[in-house]
Amino acid sequence: AMSRVVLFIALRQLWDRKLLNGIAVLGVMLGVIVLIAINGIMQGFQTKFLDNILKISPHVTIFDKQLRPAPPLLARYADDFVTARVSHESPSDRQLRISRPNEIVRALERLPNVAAASALLNGSAVVALGSKQYPVDLRGIEPLTQDRVTPISQYVKAGSYRPLANGEGILLGNGVATRIGAKVDDILTVGSPLGVSKSVKVIGIFDSGIPPVDASRVYVSLHDAQTILGKPDVVGRIEVKLIDTDRAMGMAEQVERMFGYDAESWQETNANFLALFRQQNTIIGFVVGAILMVGGFGILAIQIMIVLQKTRDIAILRSVGFHRRDILVAFLLQGFLISLIGGLMGDGIGHWVLVALGRLKTKQEGLVKSEYFLVYDDPRFYFYGLAFAMAVGLIASFIPAWRGSRVEPVDVLRGQLG
Repeated sequence: AMSRVVLFIALRQLWDRKLLNGIAVLGVMLGVIVLIAINGIMQGFQTKFLDNILKISPHVTIFDKQLRPAPPLLARYADDFVTARVSHESPSDRQLRISRPNEIVRALERLPNVAAASALLNGSAVVALGSKQYPVDLRGIEPLTQDRVTPISQYVKAGSYRPLANGEGILLGNGVATRIGAKVDDILTVGSPLGVSKSVKVIGIFDSGIPPVDASRVYVSLHDAQTILGKPDVVGRIEVKLIDTDRAMGMAEQVERMFGYDAESWQETNANFLALFRQQNTIIGFVVGAILMVGGFGILAIQIMIVLQKTRDIAILRSVGFHRRDILVAFLLQGFLISLIGGLMGDGIGHWVLVALGRLKTKQEGLVKSEYFLVYDDPRFYFYGLAFAMAVGLIASFIPAWRGSRVEPVDVLRGQLG
């Protein structure tokens, strides 16, 4: 019975101070809206970027750099340990390569968590069409296995990926094609810094949605790349696709131990972007936290005002049998209800704001390409917003509630009578 009376008193107090409590609710609501909107916008860009990167880039890349390098020059010609230093030692003529790449690919595909692996060769080249020349990142691939690692065929917007499987032609990024004015079936000349050049037909143009990739990357068959780059039978890297992308760093370390070649996870490859995203999220956390704290101070100020105004009423309640705990609960309930109503309203309006932003047409061509405003509507944001709002509300209500519960009826009533 007492609990029902306490609830009635809390609701009555809220209703009597509709304007003040309405302002407190608005403060909480605005904090939650900001939390949902800013997180949705930031996570929208980050999620889109990472999704695109993980589709067009491998999860683990094995390079041709050996982790256990060859011994010094003189040591190779002696059976015993040699203490010597050779000045101006020329670099080895032996080309950097991954030895027995097909065996490594087969071994990788037998590992748990590995979905696919493929060997390739990449290097710098220049593509020319008429008088137009443009430097590119040339990728020589085994088309069938490479498409299982990075599904390039899904991004082909003009022409076809299929002829590449027969060792024919070149696949251009959308940006590369635009720069040199190339179309499907045009004949390009691809040349390397060594002076080797080859005429190839444009079989397709792809658009991955990542402008830096589309503006620099072209694909040819592995054999064509080896010819153009002057590296016959050389494989320069092996790319791996994982089932669980979050375990890429551990897989890179495992691959290094197994094969002795330098391996890099997608997290290491994109470390600068991931660090930037972490910094953004930290700044957003501070901003949103500060806004919600301001809402909390609004609740605190209003509750303190109510306690000061209602000191006589509290004294009367105490004198007719209400315990300190009942007074404390009554004021905490008010703070809880203000936070709950403000949090729920903030969640509803925040969702509407995200939906409206997601329909906003905008042309983005930075790190990612999009025709609409990028937002990410994560249900967790609504839970975090409500939970944080209620926590702030309860903490802000505690000081005035505790102060109200410490009121001594004798002192107050004596002061009133005297």
